[in-house]
Amino acid sequence: MAEPRPPQTTTFESSTAQRGLRRGLLSVLVFLAAIGLGLLALSQTQVGAGAIAGLWARARPELLLLALLSMTMAFFFMGLRWRALMPPGTQAAPGALMAIICAGLLLNYALPGPVGELGAAWLASRRYRLPLAHALASGVAARLVGLATAAVTAALVWAIADLPVPAEYRRLVGGAVVLIGCGGAVLAALTANPEPWKRLAHLLLDPLARREGWAGPRSRRLLEAFDRTAEDLTEVVRSRPQAWLAAIGWSVASHGSVVTGIVLASAAFGAHADPAGLLFTYATSTAGAVVLFLLPGSQLGWDAMFLGLLVSSAGLPLADASAVALLVRVHHLLVMLLGALALTWLLRRPAHSGSMEQPSTRGSPID
Repeated sequence: MAEPRPPQTTTFESSTAQRGLRRGLLSVLVFLAAIGLGLLALSQTQVGAGAIAGLWARARPELLLLALLSMTMAFFFMGLRWRALMPPGTQAAPGALMAIICAGLLLNYALPGPVGELGAAWLASRRYRLPLAHALASGVAARLVGLATAAVTAALVWAIADLPVPAEYRRLVGGAVVLIGCGGAVLAALTANPEPWKRLAHLLLDPLARREGWAGPRSRRLLEAFDRTAEDLTEVVRSRPQAWLAAIGWSVASHGSVVTGIVLASAAFGAHADPAGLLFTYATSTAGAVVLFLLPGSQLGWDAMFLGLLVSSAGLPLADASAVALLVRVHHLLVMLLGALALTWLLRRPAHSGSMEQPSTRGSPID
């Protein structure tokens, strides 16, 4: 049996979540205002007014609503993917995990760094009797599975399907696929064996951790958190094979739900897009988000990449592609509002209010 570890230190607090809630709501309002002002300015131009009028005349509200619902279901499947990698016996409700993931998305936009994953893990640990480090490790593993699945999907579609990519863009798009495929391989390696990344973190941060003053204590705390997460991620890797198969299956369901929503959105505007191109566009944009996350203005970068691929890979006219990309962005903002409601509700709930029991290590695959 695995030796019991000392109690962990909570690295996330209610005050941090409340600060993220306020900043996240402000971010959503700013984004919505920017979209509204942009559409208003566009409508004042002759070309823009004609494009908006044409899209409005062709739009089918019932398909737009179905598109939004389908894309929202992706977060439900993400909750199931996360639960599949939690310790055996975890009985967290998928709806509650969906709410926690939406709250984590809001925190990611509001606070610097990958705070959303830590905040979501803290909320899961607070609501259920689940160690914070293991909640974080299973959440990170689930996210890596999702990114790796998207990267593999993009590479397969590019290799198999005859996408309507103009000849002048094929080399550029092909290069992006190679980079994303390599990124997927790195993510898979990170998930399967986090130990080398732990050693790399120590190689980079140990000199800072030995210093006094501002850098030393913070580097030591960062290394401690990284070590604990890597240790728990290793335990997640040793989970039953069926747990990983389930996580991959729920990841495919999540991606499929979003792609279905994009197909419905295209149909709602009367656009005729290449289905394989839409799948490639979504998978490439999703896998590429891990790179854009490191760059400033990553949301705008993702929108630009998504819009460009809708035109170049799915064959959508620019006006229709812009409408679909805008709908996806608005849905993202609506999910953030849902995350604000979920975060408010979760913070008001007492800690460990769920009915799940503390997972036992007896007989578990991590022994």
